[in-house]
Formats: sequence, structure tokens, C-alpha cells
Amino acid sequence: MSELDTFEDRPDFELTHHVVPGEPGRDHIAEMAEAFIIEFMRMRWTDKAILNMFGNPFYAGPHYVYREKGEQFVVELISSLRKA
Repeated sequence: MSELDTFEDRPDFELTHHVVPGEPGRDHIAEMAEAFIIEFMRMRWTDKAILNMFGNPFYAGPHYVYREKGEQFVVELISSLRKA
């Protein structure tokens, strides 16, 4: 039995990522943020909990938005979506 015969050692299960270019003229970061916020509002998260998630590096997608757009952007987007 070789060293690569165990499930944990198989190199084809390694995590990878691919960057997909967006369409010109669209704010994909804002669209991604909106999708995250709507999803968590549907799960009845509070505005504060959603904002805390964006500020937490554990949540890579929301935290990317937070770093790129800033806290004020996230706060305003949460507020506008809550009113909608």
C-alpha cells in the first residue's frame, strides 16, 4: 500500500480557487454584499449580527466586502435592505 492510498492524503482533494472576471460596469462587490445580507436577514439575524459577520475574517466573502468597501457601506446597505 502506497502512502497516497489513504483518503486524507489524496492530492486531488486539495482546496483550490479560481478568479472569474466580472462584467465591466457592474459593482460585483456590492451585489455580493446584498446577497449575503438578504440571506442572513431571511434567517432573522439582527443588523448588528450581520455587521459583526462582515467584520469577522472567518467569513471570507463578507469580510472581503468589509475590507474593500468599508463599514459605513455595509451599515448603509443593511439599512436600505431592511427598509425594502
